Amino acid sequence: MWKKVAALMGSVVLGLIVSSASLAADAPYEEGVNYEVRTDKLTPYKEIREFFSFWCGHCFALQGDFDRIKESFPNAKFERNPVAMLGGPMGPESQRAIAVAQNLGFEDIFVNYLFTQMHQEGNIPMSHADMVALAVGSGIPQTRFEQEYNSFPIIGKVAQFDRWGQDINIEAVPEILVNGKYLVTMESVENIEQMIDLIDYLLKKDNLPDAPQGKAQVTTKAK
Repeated sequence: MWKKVAALMGSVVLGLIVSSASLAADAPYEEGVNYEVRTDKLTPYKEIREFFSFWCGHCFALQGDFDRIKESFPNAKFERNPVAMLGGPMGPESQRAIAVAQNLGFEDIFVNYLFTQMHQEGNIPMSHADMVALAVGSGIPQTRFEQEYNSFPIIGKVAQFDRWGQDINIEAVPEILVNGKYLVTMESVENIEQMIDLIDYLLKKDNLPDAPQGKAQVTTKAK
């Protein structure tokens, strides 16, 4: 279930499936089995970071599960971190597009719309103009999108996306990072319930404070 797409080979990596018995609620999760410590640094608040690419079919297939993870932890900040490793020159283009959507409050609807267009409708963006058209289709006003696209805040946000990927050494997607420190071994769980339980365990490890509430998102497309 929890597969990843490798950056260099572009192939699906299948991991060892751990039996549900080993993930019983009363059993501790183990470093090196269920998660890896990728850094000593922690985020200021509880945080779940999803590394993904719009060009990753498995990332698309798991969006419903990632939505459940987000909804299960309202006390944690949920960060989508697109990577540039897939999609050729359109990888960085998609990073800027989602950064604009985040700044304008259209993140959730834009992510759902772009994934659906690409993986169900076959509408694959091949140029900046294509990405603009898709952004407009999701409800983002074209003038606002273009104004934000080359702004310093957007360029800085994309640099942060890349820095996270480099610092944590992300080589495949999707991946889940908890509290900026713990990289979940996604292949060690069999279902979304076990994944949520593992994330809950990791969120509580360092007694970080709850994340403040973010700004409201646009939930419907503009007419």
